[in-house]
Amino acid sequence: MNPKILKHKVEKPVLLDTNMVIKSKLYIGQYMLNLGYFYANVEYDIQPKGKQSAIVHFTIDAGKNYSIRHVMAYSESENIQAIINENSAESILVTGEPYTKINCGLERERLYKIIRNKGYFDFKSDNITFTIDTSNKEKIKSLLDDPFSNALSYQPNSENKEVDVNLNVAKSRDSSYAQLYRINKVKVVINNPFSEADPQAARQESELEDITFNYTTLPINRKVISRNIFIHRGDLFNTSDYEVSISRLNQLGVFQLISIQYEKVQGQKDKLDCIVTLNMSPKMDLVYLTDISTSDDDYLLGTGFGITYRNRNLAHGSNLFSLRAIYSTEFRNDNFLTGTKKFYQSGNNFNLSGNLTFPKFIVPFNQNIFSKRNMPYTTLGANYSLIQRLKNYTIINISGNFGYSWQETPQKNWKLNPIFLTVTQVPDKYLSESFRLKRQTNSYLKNTFSNNVIQGENMLFEYKSKPKTINSNFSTIKIGAEEAGTLLTGINSLYMRFTNDTIKAIAHYIKVDVDVRKYINRRKSQWVSRFMTGVGCPIGDSKTLPYIKQYSAGGAFSNRGWPSRNLGPGHSVDTSFKSGFAILDKTGDIKIEANTEYRFNLLKLFSGAINLKGAAFIDASNIWLMNKDSSVKGGEFNVGYLWQDIAISSGVGLRLDFSFFVFRVDLGYPIKQPQVSANNGFMFNQLKLNNGIWNLAFGYPF
Repeated sequence: MNPKILKHKVEKPVLLDTNMVIKSKLYIGQYMLNLGYFYANVEYDIQPKGKQSAIVHFTIDAGKNYSIRHVMAYSESENIQAIINENSAESILVTGEPYTKINCGLERERLYKIIRNKGYFDFKSDNITFTIDTSNKEKIKSLLDDPFSNALSYQPNSENKEVDVNLNVAKSRDSSYAQLYRINKVKVVINNPFSEADPQAARQESELEDITFNYTTLPINRKVISRNIFIHRGDLFNTSDYEVSISRLNQLGVFQLISIQYEKVQGQKDKLDCIVTLNMSPKMDLVYLTDISTSDDDYLLGTGFGITYRNRNLAHGSNLFSLRAIYSTEFRNDNFLTGTKKFYQSGNNFNLSGNLTFPKFIVPFNQNIFSKRNMPYTTLGANYSLIQRLKNYTIINISGNFGYSWQETPQKNWKLNPIFLTVTQVPDKYLSESFRLKRQTNSYLKNTFSNNVIQGENMLFEYKSKPKTINSNFSTIKIGAEEAGTLLTGINSLYMRFTNDTIKAIAHYIKVDVDVRKYINRRKSQWVSRFMTGVGCPIGDSKTLPYIKQYSAGGAFSNRGWPSRNLGPGHSVDTSFKSGFAILDKTGDIKIEANTEYRFNLLKLFSGAINLKGAAFIDASNIWLMNKDSSVKGGEFNVGYLWQDIAISSGVGLRLDFSFFVFRVDLGYPIKQPQVSANNGFMFNQLKLNNGIWNLAFGYPF
């Protein structure tokens, strides 16, 4: 056997050591004590098995499990006592719940964070202790109140399964635990190792607002820094301001090291100096990218390269400017081109995009009405893309957008684009003869693959629930809305009045998307479910959504029993989408999808560097047209056919988790096909091992 496998994966037989058995007994007893079983009894028995092995049996008599009767908090400081009382509703120690030492530890950590956040810089978790009282105080009190009448019925050893938990806050080694501290001054030290200035040059100091800046050269506007520091002179010390400041300074993307330290002011027992140290990162970089990929049956092999230029500190304002160019080409190995199976180039893609992001709101009025804690950003973007499907069609998109993003709370995020513009061209000279003829006779393809202008606005709201611990369950929800065409239609009316001309092919629609996910976490497994739906409603002369705004189903991030963009619409058949021997992308105006996946650990490879995980999943989805189209029979949404139209697949997969990225392989089998009317489309009797669809991808499907 390979020596590396022997070293890392094959364990030597464990020698029986009674000292280790006794240790295990003590650990089990301590664990039971932590769970609230004060009188648990643990015994062990060693039984020989054969000549050279033995079985160790542990027997646990759990005894009584106590529940919490009362929780009382005591503090020498009236102010700290008031803080505890104000936050008692969120206590982890709840009357009637089982008592555990683990919950006491969690309650200690909760109160430590709350109290320290109120200005108590010297407060430590050691200042919080717990004492447990298992006596039945009610019976003792009754005996003392009337000893003569209650003496005969009093039983000191009667069954008691409740405890009183006393939470005590008192000084430990540091007697200043109850001292409130305020910020004396804030000093920002800026170091720029990439500066061309003389490193021996004298450092300068200047002040802005209530912050002192110390630097050799000033590579970034001081207002950008002060706007993202939430610690101010005269404020009470609190950890929330510290955490928000660290987060915001990190998000600027111009610092490679950020440190915030507090120092006590000599001679002033209630003052702190805050020292913020910022080390600059390189201003510009150039990133090269090469890529090799596969995408189900969409293409067999894809290869590409790209280059990205980034300036993280444009105009010394921490404004991020990026310019990216990417080219890729795709190859297939099938009979779609000539009717005979062969390997050939099937498509080209080119994308050129530029973005400029400002770490603030750019608005035509005073932005002081916005909270600095909302992490505001303003983004300007422009994009040119070319999608070429050889022997079929070419689509050219030119787009631009202006928008905002901000964080309302740590759980709520918003994105708003008050304006975007996209011009789509499908040049007739680049259409294949077979596709041109197909488009002329297929009204759906004629509406989808056509020139149009899209101008509108959109909004996205995202909420992520706050898990209590790292392994707690959590949920997310995304809601998006988009409208296009209304403003441009109004402008077109004025344009026609003054020029007798018109802006042709204005896309007019309303679109709404909802994505809900639930993550149920266990120590070695995770169960994730997703429900998503999207509805696009064409308005006026528009019969369908524009191609780039339509929905598709199938593939590694959707319904894994079908190739990418190869499912639907409705229960229509493939003949509606054939151009020569090729199958065109299947798209629609409505989408419903539900997925559930159980993920579990299998084993760790290369000393834990790679975590091999398994998965079992079920996917159900489809897309539909909003309006009935005679060229795509059965493609429109009809409530009466909803169950028939839902396509269901199931399968298994493997994930190689490298911690910084995940490589995924899934094998999905279609078990319910919409176009099959018999047995509601279920095809269990026709499932074969080689009928599955392989899905290769990076990252989790959801």
